[in-house]
Amino acid sequence: MTNYMKIVAGQKKFFRDLLKNIHQKLSGLPMALIAVVLIGWGGFVPCDAYGLEAMAVVDKNQISRDDSLFLRLEVTGSKAQADMSVIQDFKVVPRGSSSLTSIINGKFEKKITYQYILMPLREGDLVIPPITVTEKGKTAVTQLIRIKVAKVLEDPDAAKAIFAKSTITKTQLVEGQHAVYSLSFFTSRRLAGVGFQTPPDFKGLSVKTFEKETSTTQQINGVPFQVTRVDYLIVPTQKGTFTIDPAVLVAKLIVKSNQTPQFDSFFNDSFFSNRQTRPVKVVSNPVTITVSALPEYKADQRFSGLIGQFDIETTVDHNRLTAGESLTLSIKISGTGNIMDAGPPAMDLPAESFKTYDDNPAESIHLTPQGYEGHKLFKRAIVPVKHGKFTLPGVSLTFFDVDQGRYRTILTQPIALDVVPSQKIQTARAPAGDGPATDPAKQTVAIVNKDILQIKEGLHVLENYQPMNPMVFILALLAPAGLFFFVKLALGLNQKEMSFQKQMRQKARSHLKQAEKTDVKDDSFLGHVYSAIVAVIYSKADKKGENITLEEARTILQQTDTDPVQIKKVAGLLATIESARFGNKKIDDAAARDVLKQARTLFKVLCIALIVFGYAAMSPPPVSASSSELYFEAVKSYQQGAFEDAAIKFEKVAKTPINNPHLFYNIGNAYLKSGDIGRAVLWYERARRLAPNDPDLNFNLAFANSRVKDKKEDTVNLMDIVFFWDTLVGVKSLQIAAILLSAAFFTWAGFRTIKRQPVFSGTGMFLFALFIVISAIGGIGMIKQSSSRYAVVVAEQAYIRSGMASGATRLFSLHAGTRVKVDEVRGQYLKIQFSKDKVGWVKATQAEII
Repeated sequence: MTNYMKIVAGQKKFFRDLLKNIHQKLSGLPMALIAVVLIGWGGFVPCDAYGLEAMAVVDKNQISRDDSLFLRLEVTGSKAQADMSVIQDFKVVPRGSSSLTSIINGKFEKKITYQYILMPLREGDLVIPPITVTEKGKTAVTQLIRIKVAKVLEDPDAAKAIFAKSTITKTQLVEGQHAVYSLSFFTSRRLAGVGFQTPPDFKGLSVKTFEKETSTTQQINGVPFQVTRVDYLIVPTQKGTFTIDPAVLVAKLIVKSNQTPQFDSFFNDSFFSNRQTRPVKVVSNPVTITVSALPEYKADQRFSGLIGQFDIETTVDHNRLTAGESLTLSIKISGTGNIMDAGPPAMDLPAESFKTYDDNPAESIHLTPQGYEGHKLFKRAIVPVKHGKFTLPGVSLTFFDVDQGRYRTILTQPIALDVVPSQKIQTARAPAGDGPATDPAKQTVAIVNKDILQIKEGLHVLENYQPMNPMVFILALLAPAGLFFFVKLALGLNQKEMSFQKQMRQKARSHLKQAEKTDVKDDSFLGHVYSAIVAVIYSKADKKGENITLEEARTILQQTDTDPVQIKKVAGLLATIESARFGNKKIDDAAARDVLKQARTLFKVLCIALIVFGYAAMSPPPVSASSSELYFEAVKSYQQGAFEDAAIKFEKVAKTPINNPHLFYNIGNAYLKSGDIGRAVLWYERARRLAPNDPDLNFNLAFANSRVKDKKEDTVNLMDIVFFWDTLVGVKSLQIAAILLSAAFFTWAGFRTIKRQPVFSGTGMFLFALFIVISAIGGIGMIKQSSSRYAVVVAEQAYIRSGMASGATRLFSLHAGTRVKVDEVRGQYLKIQFSKDKVGWVKATQAEII
């Protein structure tokens, strides 16, 4: 104690000296400002200058074996360490901490509150032993607390005005079995609101929250309670023992109010209310579940993967029909559990007697207090190809029965069919007398002599429909405008210095005109021709010059990618002129005119080459000979019926790369012929992005989509109406049209400006309006293509899960050819959206982006 008093006295002297020094420094400042500075400084005073104190408080001293209590450990000091390992009779679950710094009697005091949930491990008179708290060599100890834990309390809820309970439908589960965890909040008092401080912790379990909470009224020992319940669907994905730790809720209890009593919503918080409230913490009880692995399945029948309680039934629309007529077999699987994972049951029918066609399944599944519940309806068209009496065998379904704890196989009743020859049945159905003939029964599924259109052949398939780069589109769109404003500026100022290239081209043109006006016998004739050729050569290099050697001319033309044939002609013409000008040999009139003609031709060729070279720089590379050879091999394979081989070869050609809708159309045809619906739809969709109005493509795509199992309801989309042109004209065609209209309008504007006439006359307004509309449509289409991504399911069946982990919950399944929207790409997984209420993750290998 003596040492402690010395420390305190020393610290007091330190602060007195510090305050005196601060007062001298700040004597010129207002006292209010000095007070603020001192208070701010006080926040940095170390709290270990004062004593360390600790106190433990519980919310109740008597609980049941299945209940829990709330422990609050209050420590006066800084970051102290509490030894919770001394608590042996309870499971300790930390629930965070909070701190508060205050000034009491001129002293700074910092208080930290640690919160814990204690769950009893046994019954009896249990204790929370003294908890030791240490900080920088100092120690504080809490008092001992006694807790009575009974198996079942007498009227445990009778004395409580506010409490919470956690329940679960089943505590013994198997992997994949559904259970519903319910958290109920009871109150008989008026509340301003209640919310989670800590929600229940579902470690190691897959959880889905029910969309809505439920509210009811319940009488407990004659006292009315408002009960609000939140349900969670629990799906364990691994075996083991799991404890769902309690939830901590904070209720705002109204302590004074003149308003009419009312119960507020479970998660409402009347933040702006003028009612006086005090917070009350409520802790629910923990729940423990045991999850076992599914037993090993050893039977011969195929396990459907369903876990729960299920039933199956089959019906036919009629059982008396003609050979070649179809009947519809309906298979309905219903029950509670993972019904969304139900697939079409297998049915063994002899191929020589029947043909079968699967229709799209329909489902009605909803979340109930027992878990997922509903049914799936599979329809199958069956066409007998022979007459006679047949029996459709019963359809079996093998699932794991969670009530009996074993695998069960249920079987439907066989169905008898009477198939008669067409002539016989028609005679039997012909009515007596002159009455009208009876129409045959309507067929649910009928596919008769339907096939896709043939592939497209010819070298036009190898033309590259390279999409226009957005920057190139913008530059090409604005280039005529820039040229127009340049012309306008040149007319207005006429003082801007021209580039060397333009100067030399004008000089060449001027010398050619002078040569045409000069007599060929005049000595200046060849000089003008020579100067014209030299000027056009220098214009290629964007330089100025008067004379040039043959070697310099060759070098400039080679560096500007001039055709070697033209380089040879230029060199020969220069040599001829120099020989005639500086040698003793003269040329006759015919030779002189021929020299002028060649000079004119070279001027035109070399000037045009400047434009062609610029265009070639933006054009896609030519198709290689190997790509052409592989393409014709693919066509040959397709014609010989080797459709899978043809698809692989066509796809290799597309990777060269060649973006051509006809090539993509051929790939889709080959995959469709080989039975790969998913990749057929994928390549048809890729072709449609480049050629949306190709009739052959649209016909084959419609046929492929008719064989896709998953169907979405056709809805009228406002954006589809607004952007109707997406299905009529390709984006690149719109972009080219916009560029041409830009050139047309600004060319018109340039001529009108030169002639000092108004630009926006009738024709000008029409061209400008058309240019703006088409440019906007092309730009919007480009943005839509770059921002909206879609994919096609290529796997025969893809399970869409709640997350990217392989053990994530199966939400639903999709089949080959289904088109989905891609919301996000993360690594090897895609987050896809099939419809508004069907969103999840799928592997990128099972669904490819269009």
